[in-house]
Amino acid sequence: MFHRLSHTLPPDPQFPPDLEKLGFFVNDKDQIRSIKNPNSKYKHKINVNERVNQVYKNANNSAIRNIVTNRLHLLHLETLRLPLGASATDKHVPILVSEDLANKDRVIVYFGERAYEPGLLAWRVIGETGIKYGSMVEFIENLTTAPNRDDQQQRATPGIIIANPCQLLWYRGGGRAVSDTEWQELPRPSGVHEAMRVDRTKNVIEGNEDYIQHVEYLFKHVLPSRLKSGAKLDIIGCECTGAAAVEYLSKNWREWSGRVNGISFLNPAHDVRDLIEQGASPDFVEFISKRCRAYIISDSKLEAPVPGREVYGCNCYSSGEDSYPENVMVKCWGSVLDWFDVLNNNPDYEEIEFIYVEPEKDQIELGWPVGDSEDAPTNRDQST
Repeated sequence: MFHRLSHTLPPDPQFPPDLEKLGFFVNDKDQIRSIKNPNSKYKHKINVNERVNQVYKNANNSAIRNIVTNRLHLLHLETLRLPLGASATDKHVPILVSEDLANKDRVIVYFGERAYEPGLLAWRVIGETGIKYGSMVEFIENLTTAPNRDDQQQRATPGIIIANPCQLLWYRGGGRAVSDTEWQELPRPSGVHEAMRVDRTKNVIEGNEDYIQHVEYLFKHVLPSRLKSGAKLDIIGCECTGAAAVEYLSKNWREWSGRVNGISFLNPAHDVRDLIEQGASPDFVEFISKRCRAYIISDSKLEAPVPGREVYGCNCYSSGEDSYPENVMVKCWGSVLDWFDVLNNNPDYEEIEFIYVEPEKDQIELGWPVGDSEDAPTNRDQST
């Protein structure tokens, strides 16, 4: 059996996380386009070797993440390291929070999708429409710098906490947290070596071992210590991180019932029937029913009623997105903010419960009433 010496193996590909050096630029519409052909969109397949393509794609993604993070910092968000007190060289998970978080009477907590780093929403929207539209940039701009606000109104705008259920592995070689996906594209000894093995001691981060513990850490440590006493919370929960948040609240509702204004579930993953079986209090179930909403993938127009209450325990509305889960937030965040404003301006507001009933299309098209009818013709009647 032949054995190749290490120095004869093909080198692992390397690309700098810099759009210009990778051959791209951001045009005046905030779209990423090729320098050689400004009409050409981003393409990550540049080689027949898939390892080359994946490392190249990761470098592009890293460059875009840096752009988004820098823009959010310019919008007065800052990076907070978890666990609290961790230094830049300690193992930590970075989250984004408002610079003046401690002075806010109202704070929006965003639990995003597990596949996206803080500030990112949908890669396909970033690639097709523009960076600000597929990230949290446009959301934060509208939240904090809306036009026609006087100084008092500007001070009353809510703060923001953007959780990070994505980057939960510590890359010691780079001194930073990375996602499961990025872990696969980290440098290797050669182009044919496998990805590094995850060491559950060296590469996990205290108190943030998985997305569930990360969500719990925010409730147990970040919110109590970083928020103004009595500050109200509006929560946005996407898929499984939203489920983790509602499960935590169901077990600790006595502590949080006076702080949470409402919850918007985006592409929800919880089941209210499971919460009830696990001992959720009637007060919490009623809160879900009357002060929460779910936005679902649907081909109906934005905010159109859709089925789902029996599963999620609250009224369900179309997100305006009919295909991709990651696009839900992109399509419906304006509706979410408007609804949060209603809750905050009307503390006694309650959602009116509705049960969505699908019409029985076949029976309607046939023109016959629901149920058996002696007057309805049979096949035999139709043939005579």
